[in-house]
Amino acid sequence: MKFKIPKLDYKSIIIWSVILIAGFWYLTRGISHETLWYDESYSAAIINHSIPDIIRITANDSHPPLYFIMLKIFSSVFGRTESALRLFSVLGLLALATLGAGPVRRVFGKFMGMMYSFCVIAVPISLSIGQETRMYTWAAFFVTAGALYGYLALQENKRSDWIKFGLATLASAFTHYYALLAVTVLNVLLFVWLLLRFITTKDKKKFTSYLITAGAVVLCYFPWIFILFGQAKKVSKSFWIPPVTKDVIWYTLQYPFAAKFWTFRFSRVCFICAVVLILWGLIFSVIKRKKQGLMSLLAVLIYTLTLVSAIVLSNVIRPLLVERYIFPVVGLFVLAFAYGISMLNSKGASIFVCVALLAVSISQNQLIIEKRFNGPMKEVCSYINSQNITPEDVFIHTDEHTFGTFCYYYPNNKHYLYLPPDFDGYSGYDAFSPAGSYGSDIKEFIDGREKIWFVEREGSDMSKQGSKLLDKHILQSRGMILKFNLYPHSFYAVTLRRVVPGNALKD
Repeated sequence: MKFKIPKLDYKSIIIWSVILIAGFWYLTRGISHETLWYDESYSAAIINHSIPDIIRITANDSHPPLYFIMLKIFSSVFGRTESALRLFSVLGLLALATLGAGPVRRVFGKFMGMMYSFCVIAVPISLSIGQETRMYTWAAFFVTAGALYGYLALQENKRSDWIKFGLATLASAFTHYYALLAVTVLNVLLFVWLLLRFITTKDKKKFTSYLITAGAVVLCYFPWIFILFGQAKKVSKSFWIPPVTKDVIWYTLQYPFAAKFWTFRFSRVCFICAVVLILWGLIFSVIKRKKQGLMSLLAVLIYTLTLVSAIVLSNVIRPLLVERYIFPVVGLFVLAFAYGISMLNSKGASIFVCVALLAVSISQNQLIIEKRFNGPMKEVCSYINSQNITPEDVFIHTDEHTFGTFCYYYPNNKHYLYLPPDFDGYSGYDAFSPAGSYGSDIKEFIDGREKIWFVEREGSDMSKQGSKLLDKHILQSRGMILKFNLYPHSFYAVTLRRVVPGNALKD
């Protein structure tokens, strides 16, 4: 089937330009008002290493390397401030929105493409996830592009579409493992679709094109498969993610209309309305025999089966689902949502829904701009800086959250993450070297040191282990314990005190 592609006239170019420019302004509002939290500090730390070292560190952790390599290249030009690091994620979200002017327009037409671009920026989660120094926005871009170009390739069998499909799926696999799961689901669906067409119509050309493209992708990814198996084996033994409950699943479903660490009052209502519109788009397509509905159906299937697969794996292996991990397929959710909006009785009704979505997002996201959710590091840094800190000050941490953020904000000081014996932690802490080190023996780290800080995260499972350092007189407290928190919005507080080597180390 050949699509009649609407041409990009000046009016359309202006509208898309306005959407993207306004979107850039909206998504960068307050981009630096939050300090980095642990996951972001990991991204900021690992890009200090060479590309071969990035690959080595991620291979020993639980991440694929592509995002970090891209971020390293980007930061070499724009710097490594909080704003610069987060800007790269904003660009990933704008790239996702730009698909509306490309493959979405080719499949659905200009109006639907504009609806899609607008909704990508307007859904509430976009602001907080766009201001996160992580791979989620780029994962969503690659997955959504892969699905769109895969669909176009199946319909038109253009070489350029097959190449874009292959590159997007390969990039997805190297960006985030939920993106890998999503494109695996995509490929299974496309394979079944093509196999059935081959059986019924004997269409060899498209089937052959798919097999060549998929084979090339698998061949390129093959070296990393062995690393993936090793990472999976490590995660299956021990990982930090709590059990997947009904509440976790429900919050994951609402995630497009929530924030990174916060569920808004209207998140549930917005999700239900979105599902109604998605179903309306699919039903209307069947009634009116609109073939574009197949792409919306494909998007819904990938989104749903990715989530179902994650739930199944979480029950079979160990918990693997966190709400934010669903974002790599949120672009597909928004695609089906926007299609449902575009299928309303009039353009006026569609525009009204989009404006209502933006109004809800702005009202809800005002909280994200005004409050801080990533922890009280501004207050912590303000106090420490008032104490005439020098490179001779060293920090002992009992939790990775403070360890990572302190490594970012105090790169000229040495940091040590204390881990209990027989516990290797959950992350690739080599990313934080040379400023950060880790282990279960702090004697060598504090040998000859006089200015030692002891840092803990309130409520951490590791706090009890850290307290043993004091109880066993390995460390001895000097001065009061200071507590910094931003409750109820921030999920953790920091406690800080000065210590000296205890008698157990002196003996």
